[in-house]
Parts: sequence; C-alpha cells; structure tokens
Amino acid sequence: MLENYLLSTATHEERQRAIAVEAALEVIKATLSDTNDGNGVSFQLQAAEKHIKSLADAIQNAIDKK
Repeated sequence: MLENYLLSTATHEERQRAIAVEAALEVIKATLSDTNDGNGVSFQLQAAEKHIKSLADAIQNAIDKK
C-alpha cells in the first residue's frame, strides 16, 4: 500500500519506517475488523490514530534489534 508513496529518492530509514507503518496499519485493520463493540467508525478511527505511532515504533524497534 505505501510502496508507491515513497519516491525512489527515499532513504533506507524512510523505507524502513514505511514498512513499520504499513505493518502497524495491518495490525490495526485486523483488530478493528475483528471488533464488534458497538462503537462507530469515527471512534474506531480515532483509536487507530491514537495508537499507530507507538505501534509502528514497536514494530520498527523489533526489526532493528534482529
């Protein structure tokens, strides 16, 4: 999904971050699609926005620690 967002001039670090963000989006997408708690889409999107950076950070840290 994000592979076309970055130009070929992107640095290695920018590409790594895009991979981590894409993985975080997939986790959030799976979590939200599996949730039937009665909250509306707006609430769920706000929850996703609140957690995406920390989730991407955790994924990137896990990748970097190999």
